[in-house]
Amino acid sequence: MVIAAVLAGGTGTRMGSALPKQFIEIAGVPIIIRSIQKLIGNPNVDRCVAAVGEDYVAYTRELIGKHIVTAKPVDVIPGGSFRGDTLVKVLAFMEENGLLESIVLTHDAVRPFIDDRIINDNILAARGYGACNTCVPAVDTVLMSKDGRYIDSVPPRSTVFHAQTPQSFDAAKLYGLIRQTPPEIFKTMTDGCSVFIWHGEKVFIVKGSENNIKITFPEDIVRAEVILKGGQDS
Repeated sequence: MVIAAVLAGGTGTRMGSALPKQFIEIAGVPIIIRSIQKLIGNPNVDRCVAAVGEDYVAYTRELIGKHIVTAKPVDVIPGGSFRGDTLVKVLAFMEENGLLESIVLTHDAVRPFIDDRIINDNILAARGYGACNTCVPAVDTVLMSKDGRYIDSVPPRSTVFHAQTPQSFDAAKLYGLIRQTPPEIFKTMTDGCSVFIWHGEKVFIVKGSENNIKITFPEDIVRAEVILKGGQDS
């Protein structure tokens, strides 16, 4: 089974909006709904779990009922206090419902332009390698600085990638590795791939897309509208 997990526990303070950014509308449709639609609409995805802030569980269910028509289950659960905690809550929900022996695609709620090619490639890679991360090669040169004032090193651009989502995993293996990770270490990790890497496990790279943007700042809304109007959202 393939489960798509939409991680939406953040408050989106950088957007400067009272409403968390995942609920802001683009062309009349909330961003989180666009993300769920893309995932649940893929024929290889069996179920979707959206983990949102506790105060927004009922609201999210209302939005799903209004915008999404599907025979597939779309569950809404409370997220955690940080991203890793939200991921654990998703995995715990899967375990409680007999879904842990699955592939899980973990996706940012605010990346509404994911496409079927990326989804399918993630599923294949997670099945073949146990873990994968959607990435695009860095276009600009990346500079390393420990103090933010002076350049320490310049890694070869060919070795640098920008991480996107989904990050996809053998769910049972991911949960097992998380349970083996010291809590104080896990709290510092930003995603599931960090858990695999910390344990010496390999993470496969899946090719991303320049359209698979993360909506973080107000100017990203403008870019999203341009993608929609230009028909680039495939």
